[in-house]
Amino acid sequence: MIAEAALELVPEILSNHPSVKNHCQRTGRHPNEILLDISYHHKAMVEQNIEQWWKRGRPDIVHFDLIEALSTPLFKQKKLQVYVSTFDNKLILLNQELRIPKNYFRFERLMVGIFNNPKKKKTPNLIELREGVDFSDLIDKIIRPDLVLGLSVKGTQTKICDILRKHVVDSSKKYCFVVGGFQRGNFSEAVSRACDSVYSISPYSLESHVVIARVLYDYENYGY
Repeated sequence: MIAEAALELVPEILSNHPSVKNHCQRTGRHPNEILLDISYHHKAMVEQNIEQWWKRGRPDIVHFDLIEALSTPLFKQKKLQVYVSTFDNKLILLNQELRIPKNYFRFERLMVGIFNNPKKKKTPNLIELREGVDFSDLIDKIIRPDLVLGLSVKGTQTKICDILRKHVVDSSKKYCFVVGGFQRGNFSEAVSRACDSVYSISPYSLESHVVIARVLYDYENYGY
């Protein structure tokens, strides 16, 4: 699970800001056809003081995360289900047959299309968007895992192999690992509450795609 993912369209409140207008002119697109990106829209985000701007506008993080997760043997063997829960409570469901675009600009176009036309898909059932799904409902009503394990620099420092030995004891059960899809800050209170335990797998602050790679590799070697 990629939680609080920094993936969204440019909010309407920013659409008339000069930095957004300039970006639109350069790309020939309307603000609702552009993903919020702190590299281009930082000034607008700060000056308009949008909610927790420091956690938003990094769609590239989600792209890296998905490439990492969807390229693993676990995903190819249909033993891994990936969910993306965005900062603004949108849920992206990914079919296990999906091949995510490796090129970022193609990925951006795909996400813009999904956000603008959630019911109109060229590839039915491969990717689905649901709006207004908060994290607790996602865990309790959709995923319904037996155990939720958060991975955060603020968690209890533990080796991945020890986490697996302690918690992953039954292959018939469903385990949900949660990583943050944002660049700064920590899990929200809602995400933290939903986790049964929160661990840190390194003394360093690792990028989420590195955490995903390490956890999935160790999980594969663990035997499931």
